[in-house]
Amino acid sequence: MLKTEPPAIATWMLQHFGSSPNNAELMGDLDERYRQGRSRTWYWRQASAAIVVSFLKEVWAHKLLTVRAIFVGWSVFVVSRYGFNLTRELLFALASWSRFWRGDWITIAVQTTEVVLAGVAAGWLVARLHRQSQKAMVLAYAVYFAGVQIVWLTTDLLRGAPLQFLIYAISFTPMMDVGILVGGGLFSTRTNRDASEHTSAAIG
Repeated sequence: MLKTEPPAIATWMLQHFGSSPNNAELMGDLDERYRQGRSRTWYWRQASAAIVVSFLKEVWAHKLLTVRAIFVGWSVFVVSRYGFNLTRELLFALASWSRFWRGDWITIAVQTTEVVLAGVAAGWLVARLHRQSQKAMVLAYAVYFAGVQIVWLTTDLLRGAPLQFLIYAISFTPMMDVGILVGGGLFSTRTNRDASEHTSAAIG
């Protein structure tokens, strides 16, 4: 008995994070083999491996582009960090000037928005300047950013930084990464459709 649709989440992840130029063809092959009797575990394993392997291959094949993508994204982050610190100081100053200020939630809302927008801007610029390998370059910067943040937070933890600060900082890292992926177009159906059409045209 033939199976119906493959695991939706695994398919979605492969569609949006698969960096291979032949990603659409690979998805079609996995779908066909799944319908012929392969298990859900097999499909998940193949999709996960395809995402990791295609990413590593693209990064290895475009080393200089990867370095440039990381530099571009990090430059945006450095600039946004100055704006973030300035906004925080202004909000704290406002709180100290007014005894009626009860704006902790305003501070959190404003700075959360800043973090997400900074991620979106970084992802958009990386994608804009590296259209040849857009997915891989955006993912490369997102992975690099997350790795650097983990190292920083671990170092702060070992140095005895306040727990409240660490929780505050940890919450910003995934928000920034999500912003990077959104700005980089990895969740865009248009980006994935264009890639599929490009692959089909190349095959034809």
